[in-house]
Amino acid sequence: MSDTTGKMSQLQTLGLSPLEADLYLYLAEHNPTSVLALSRALAIPRTSVYDTLTRLSEKGLVTRSLKAKSTLYQSSPLSHFDSLIRSQADKVEGMTNALKNLTTALQTRVGELKSTEVRYYQGEGGMRQMIWNCLRAQQEIVGYSVFGRVEVVGIKFIQRFIAEFADRQLSDRVIASPTKRTLEYISQDVKPGFHHLSFQNIRTLPEKQLYIAGDTMIYNDVYAVSYWQGHEVVGVEIENSDFVRHELSIFELLWKLAKPIKSTKTTT
Repeated sequence: MSDTTGKMSQLQTLGLSPLEADLYLYLAEHNPTSVLALSRALAIPRTSVYDTLTRLSEKGLVTRSLKAKSTLYQSSPLSHFDSLIRSQADKVEGMTNALKNLTTALQTRVGELKSTEVRYYQGEGGMRQMIWNCLRAQQEIVGYSVFGRVEVVGIKFIQRFIAEFADRQLSDRVIASPTKRTLEYISQDVKPGFHHLSFQNIRTLPEKQLYIAGDTMIYNDVYAVSYWQGHEVVGVEIENSDFVRHELSIFELLWKLAKPIKSTKTTT
């Protein structure tokens, strides 16, 4: 990565658009410059330069001065990004509080649901939503899994999910098949930095006794199952207390038959 590319990347991380970053970087490395000179140097239409400079000025990142009847622009010190960062932090905090308030407001409605609800999900975004939904669990999530869903939703999402899972002091009981592929995924998922073992209790049953495909999560009154194979990523949530009670009774029977993960051997 070139030095310029690295600087551009950092500026965009701080919240600037590519064009804003380009103009700010040029001004930071040159003397005060006119709109015409900026347009020629960067091969950008003057109208785009004007609009971009206006946005940068509103953010406090560009100042202008008059010299010999010309308006010249120069970049503000990097310390001015502090206020921009604080503004973004306040915005995130406001969004977080709004989500918490909305969740509280809707809890009554969710608790009063009487009829069965079925919700369908597709693609990577759908799977992320299903995984995040289980954070609504009152205390524990149980189910079955082949593991490896990190390859679908990405490691950064899984790390955020695990951190939130731990903050809410939830726990997880999972039954898996002790196949080579599944055990490899488990060993990867419980490596340092993931901290699965602090809240996840894994047992196994041979594939001949229990065939598992995809991922199943049971919590509250929700039975959620997802499946991914190649480019196909699908899932469904069924919300029905009687159905979940039925599935929980089956899970508990299988849980008693299953063996703790540490005492299992790899099968093919």
